[in-house]
Amino acid sequence: MSKSWRTTLMVGAIIAVFAATSAGAAKFITGADIKNGSIGLRDISRAARRGLKGQSGPAGPAGAAGAQGPAGPQGPAGPSSLSTTIKSAAFSALPEDFADGQVRCPAGMTAVGGSLSPGALIPVYDAPSADGGGWIASAYNFDTSSTFRMVIVVICTPGSAQPSPASVNKDQAQRLKAAARAEHAS
Repeated sequence: MSKSWRTTLMVGAIIAVFAATSAGAAKFITGADIKNGSIGLRDISRAARRGLKGQSGPAGPAGAAGAQGPAGPQGPAGPSSLSTTIKSAAFSALPEDFADGQVRCPAGMTAVGGSLSPGALIPVYDAPSADGGGWIASAYNFDTSSTFRMVIVVICTPGSAQPSPASVNKDQAQRLKAAARAEHAS
């Protein structure tokens, strides 16, 4: 056989295989062409897998109770009393002067809140005492002829008092009072 004859035969065989393959690929695959159970989830697209998910079914029956767990550590002791005490006191301010005051919690109790009710006075400071065992406040009377009063209230609960970073120390109180006087003078 000559070389050109072999080449022609090879080209013809390739064309025949290609034509047979193209004709087979052109045919659509239907459900009848697929053997049951031969396609798995990994063989289909993600979008098709999402489409296969149905609605959740009803909840199943409750399972059996589990075994009792180990006991936890002992918690800290609670207060011996859950009582709350509210104390108050009134303090007067002469005309163009300050009313300063402090209301202390009973022994064995600590301040958990408090406030100043200034009435006609202008509050200067209103805070827990430095040791946490009471409430301190100051207010200024801008009136030139009348004396007014303020009321300080403290809420106390059982416990030991802790130092309060929110308190006003003597230097701060003097600066606040000086600022209130300067404001009044202007």
